[in-house]
Amino acid sequence: MAATGWLYYCTYTHDVDFSLQQLRQMVFDRREYTLPGDLLEGTDAATLQKSAPPSSDLQKLLKISQELDQALKGLGFDTTESEKQTRDVGRMIEQIDQKGFVFAAREVLDTGDSPAPESIEAALELSAEVGTHSILDIHHVSPTPQPGAATPLSEDQLQTLFGTIQPTRAMIESADQSGLLHEYCEHWHAVYLTIYEAGQPMEYVFVGKSGD
Repeated sequence: MAATGWLYYCTYTHDVDFSLQQLRQMVFDRREYTLPGDLLEGTDAATLQKSAPPSSDLQKLLKISQELDQALKGLGFDTTESEKQTRDVGRMIEQIDQKGFVFAAREVLDTGDSPAPESIEAALELSAEVGTHSILDIHHVSPTPQPGAATPLSEDQLQTLFGTIQPTRAMIESADQSGLLHEYCEHWHAVYLTIYEAGQPMEYVFVGKSGD
């Protein structure tokens, strides 16, 4: 699954990071994010099969993981968790050999009736490097672009986009429909700006791309 572009509105406050955290909590409470098992919904077997890595590559991965575990253990490191992960890889390869990649992928990724995560942190841990394809992947605001952060658009960028530094919601919606807003977002980054009505700040809008 490719990165997902998203856009959220939230109420304006004088503390943009506070507004961001409130928005993240709302998205979490409404379950408006993606977990790895969700990625399989609506995905047919043929599509999954096309993403299957060569069996030889998986065997190489397993061998490297086993050798790394042995080396670290020999140096005195606690390899309990890494050895468990290595065994998990081995079992997955066995399932692929016996029942095919599609079956193994669904076994590994399908969350089934597993309980929903109890916190944003738990959801992020479950999604790992795949991400939640939502604003949960953005943790804080920053004056400069960085992964996992929301950065304000500059006045020059606002002028270029809207011809004003006080854009209205109608202007935002028009820019969103044209795809212009997401052009300012790198993968795993977000931008934000303030929406005005009659010259007064009313909302924030957060725009970003995240997930793999």
